[in-house]
Amino acid sequence: MSFKTWVLGQNLVLPRKPLLLVFWGIAAFLVAIGAFALIFSYGALPPQVPLLFTAETGLAEKFWLMFVPVLAIFFLLANAAVSEFMLRKREDAAALFPAFLSILVSALLTWSLIRILRIFPLPGSSWEEMLYPLLLPFGGAVLLGFLITLATLLLARRLRLFDRPHGPYPEVRTIPRLGSLPLFLAFGTVALIFFPLDPALKGLLLGAGVLTIIQTVDDVRPLPFWIQGLGHLAAGAAVVWGGIKIDYIGNPLWPYLTPQYLKFEEVRFLSEVVTIGWIFALINVVDWLDGLDGLAAGIGTIAALAIVATSIIIGTPASALLGVILAGTLIGFLPLNAYPAKIYLGGGAFLLGYLLAVLSIFSGAKTGTAILILAIPIIDSFLVIISRLRAGKSPFVGDQKHLHHRLMQAGISHPKIVFIEWAVVAALAAAAIVLRGPAKFAAVGLVFLAALLVNRQLLRKVGSKDRTPPAPSS
Repeated sequence: MSFKTWVLGQNLVLPRKPLLLVFWGIAAFLVAIGAFALIFSYGALPPQVPLLFTAETGLAEKFWLMFVPVLAIFFLLANAAVSEFMLRKREDAAALFPAFLSILVSALLTWSLIRILRIFPLPGSSWEEMLYPLLLPFGGAVLLGFLITLATLLLARRLRLFDRPHGPYPEVRTIPRLGSLPLFLAFGTVALIFFPLDPALKGLLLGAGVLTIIQTVDDVRPLPFWIQGLGHLAAGAAVVWGGIKIDYIGNPLWPYLTPQYLKFEEVRFLSEVVTIGWIFALINVVDWLDGLDGLAAGIGTIAALAIVATSIIIGTPASALLGVILAGTLIGFLPLNAYPAKIYLGGGAFLLGYLLAVLSIFSGAKTGTAILILAIPIIDSFLVIISRLRAGKSPFVGDQKHLHHRLMQAGISHPKIVFIEWAVVAALAAAAIVLRGPAKFAAVGLVFLAALLVNRQLLRKVGSKDRTPPAPSS
């Protein structure tokens, strides 16, 4: 009997849980980083290496370093077995903890291994030098994000700060929606620990603080949309005050169309206006995306990791550090936000959009990469706005016409929709990292056409379900 046949015969529950598979995939990816670093560096290591972090103590044969990834793999398998046991007991929430713990332990073991390897002058490259300092902030952000989210959940339950009926959701749901608090506190704390408090970070955190206050108040007591809008503009202004601006964007059609760069700094205040407009737009796009449990947080994680990869490629370590902190914070938040959610992102969706907008500027990737990564929510928001305006409604009044709503109306389950959108965004993120110039522009166009076709088909399918048969004639 083959291993595959044996696995299929066990009727395992874990492979049918998309969120858990994502978590195990992240843990396995972290282990792979350490394993590949060891493999590529093994030949350059001296016969004896320290098993601790100093060359003066704990010297042993370098062969023993191989046991670090082996230990990590064993730990992953043991935790996977625990998760499977919990799932068979129908303890889905408890099954998330071993997966979360595996990510944390994998990050720590990989960080320890790479730290040992870096004692020696290995033939490394710039990506290795940038990747190593990111592991500890990532692990810290994951841990702190989870703990603060859990504390926020318990506090909200004690104070009975639950989701209120609003817009297309008239039912009362006893689930807190204070996601902006753990997102801001975890991200801000880890950023202050590992990042110098320069004007850029001051502006970023000031804007994030403004958004957190406004959206937390709105989660508790609804605020008029114009007050929230002013807060979004103020957050963008804080970023500009910190010196983060879009001075130019690359021409996606260059060299077929000149000039190569569209420079905003040549017109007075244009750079500031474009920057604030970009931040304002992405704040609201990500908020509109937050319609299903775990959807916005998962897509935000993918986008943040794509920013990290782009930053490493183009050599901007500051944005890579902030991106990995944001990704770690969201991963720590996801266990309690994934379906079925224990806490909603709520106003944290605005904060997430703000952070992604600022990091896309800070990383040097500018708007092109972010537009391709977030093409689906951006196009979805555009189509929804058009639909609302054609119906004579305000574009800021909620409804159930977003893509994820239409997919649910078409009969697709909640977890499947989330997993599908995660997969699509991950594919677009990979394309955004690889493609350049006209190819990236063409990819955005193809995604737009595909989104139009999907939207048209969903309208037909949902519309046919909504039609009632005509009454029989007498």
